[in-house]
Formats: sequence, structure tokens, C-alpha cells
Amino acid sequence: MTTAVPAAGPGDTFRIWTDGRGDPVARPMDPDTARAHAVLAGAGAAGAAAGLVEAARRTVVRLLMQRRYEELDREWAKAGPDWGRTGAGG
Repeated sequence: MTTAVPAAGPGDTFRIWTDGRGDPVARPMDPDTARAHAVLAGAGAAGAAAGLVEAARRTVVRLLMQRRYEELDREWAKAGPDWGRTGAGG
């Protein structure tokens, strides 16, 4: 990464940010920008967590409904085709 270093003459002082290896890097975020990034990351994480909870809830409800319908099908099969016919012996 190439970062522009300000032109300086002999004896001039200026601020430059470097990484752990001493290479020049962009300046750190100011507090307002860091706060905005943190809020957006938190909102994104909360949204993702809510989405996972809702997906799990829907999966559980779908499985419970599937089980209920399978049980209902078994009960209808036991009742047979003449369940409501008069004189069918039921």
C-alpha cells in the first residue's frame, strides 16, 4: 500500500502513522467514525441474530406441523373411507 507522505524540509515535524513493521498507514478513525462503525456493526449483528432465531422458530413450527399432519393422516386412515356414511357400522 502506498501512502502519500507529506513533503517536509529539514527540521520540519509532521505526524505520520505506521503499522507494527514501520510502514506508513492511513490515519486512525476519529471517534465519531469509530462510533458509527460500531453502531452499524452492532445493528448488523443484532439483525443477523434475530434472523437466525426466526429461522429456527420457523423450522421448529414447520416440523411440528408436519408431525401433526402425519398423525392426522394416520387417524383418517384408521377411520376408513366410510367414516360418515349412514349404516356403515360406525
